[in-house]
Amino acid sequence: MKKEMKILLALTALCALALSVFLGARYLQAGQELRALETALADSRTAWETTAAEKEALQAELKTVTNDLKEAKLSLSEAIPRAGELEEEIAALEAEIAALQKQLE
Repeated sequence: MKKEMKILLALTALCALALSVFLGARYLQAGQELRALETALADSRTAWETTAAEKEALQAELKTVTNDLKEAKLSLSEAIPRAGELEEEIAALEAEIAALQKQLE
């Protein structure tokens, strides 16, 4: 019976050793997976920060363009009546030129 106990004890030790090796390998693999996830998280965080910065820049540019458009519309609304006045002046000057040309003939 002592021989059977020694065999049983040896098998138990061998199983414990195999389990230790398996758990150690699994621990190392889990550590690698954790580092890969941490790297992916850092990359994702960097991408989100870059996207947020780009969004802020685009919003600022949109605000500038919107203000420029408002100014252009205002300038155009002021220029349209002035264009009408200038057309009237041109027509008057053309009539005056025509009258002067008739006098010279």
